[in-house]
Amino acid sequence: MPLPPDLSKPIFALMPHLADRIMQGLCTYCSLGLDEFRDELSAKEYSISGMCQSCQDKTFGVNEEELEEGAPW
Repeated sequence: MPLPPDLSKPIFALMPHLADRIMQGLCTYCSLGLDEFRDELSAKEYSISGMCQSCQDKTFGVNEEELEEGAPW
């Protein structure tokens, strides 16, 4: 499991419910539990935003063809 986001960031003071989700092991966007991350870049994004893999895919897009071939990142 990657490191969670830094809870001392100003966003968590403004939106403490997001910090609560992180402390409970939930996604900051969908509030669901965390699954495995596809790759190191996705795990790193979690440490920035607190988003699960599914929310990252919805936010940043995912190319199904690249997934089948093996993503270059």
